[in-house]
Amino acid sequence: MLVWKELIEGIYLVKEKSSRVNILNSLVIEPKNQSNILIDTNYPFDDIDNLYSEIDNAEFLLFSHGHLDHTAHAFYHQNKYGTPIYIPIQESEYITNIETLNEKIGFKKLNLEDNYRMMIKKYMKFDLCNKVNSYIPGKDNFKSKNFIINTIHIPGHSPGHTAFSIKSKDKVSKSILYVSDIGSHPYYGDLSSNLTEYRKSIDKLEAIYLNGEYILIPAHGTYYLDKDKEFFNRIRHKIDSNEKKIIDCLNTRNYKSIKELVEERILTSADRIFEPIKELYYIWDGGMILNHLDELNEKDIVEKIKGNTFLDNKYKLK
Repeated sequence: MLVWKELIEGIYLVKEKSSRVNILNSLVIEPKNQSNILIDTNYPFDDIDNLYSEIDNAEFLLFSHGHLDHTAHAFYHQNKYGTPIYIPIQESEYITNIETLNEKIGFKKLNLEDNYRMMIKKYMKFDLCNKVNSYIPGKDNFKSKNFIINTIHIPGHSPGHTAFSIKSKDKVSKSILYVSDIGSHPYYGDLSSNLTEYRKSIDKLEAIYLNGEYILIPAHGTYYLDKDKEFFNRIRHKIDSNEKKIIDCLNTRNYKSIKELVEERILTSADRIFEPIKELYYIWDGGMILNHLDELNEKDIVEKIKGNTFLDNKYKLK
């Protein structure tokens, strides 16, 4: 079942009503016009069918980035409804080439490709797209009959991570700022993620948001019809909290590896870890810990011994 919420005339937030992990605040722009556009509409198959029963057609489906919680069912849109797919150029192969996806995220480096393949096939029902269109975040923009969609490059979460500023051509309606995965649960664990860039992207979006009149839509969780000046500070606080947890697990006497830190469950508690995919947290948590330790090493707060893989890197406080 899908729940539709009209944000402004012609733009709807459409969300599945379920308890599934990582459900999306996706957008449907001008559903009753021939030029309507979908943004991050990754639902279960029945809900995708329900979506298309409510709209005239989809001109194209625009993805903010290539992570599979956003894109796993792009193939269903493409194969059943013939909807063209647009995805950031940096991640265009994420949904057309499983080897590239495994390599970029980092599972190949840790010989966890088979674990990841099992997870995305069995639990996410993922399949590859035949061909997709790409766009350059921050350069290529889109438009419908009544709206202009400007892309904003916000790397850090992933290389092509993109936000969308959606403005009415009549310049009367309030604008939409879709900030994708800059949100209440910041993630920067892929080996192609970068925490320093993530911080800069937070600053970039905050400046845009505070200097305009926007409805703020993260990809997950709560959205904000009225101005929330503390939204981005809460993300910074969460990142700082992650850093503190890591520092608190280190001391000046003994080295500790990233693998050991992951297994202490300092970022994701043991009760939240799904046993069949337990080893994948060596990337999901391990990559985030690596990003923090890289920053702490640059600040001369920790001392590092390099290992064979990043999981074997060892650290202690100086």
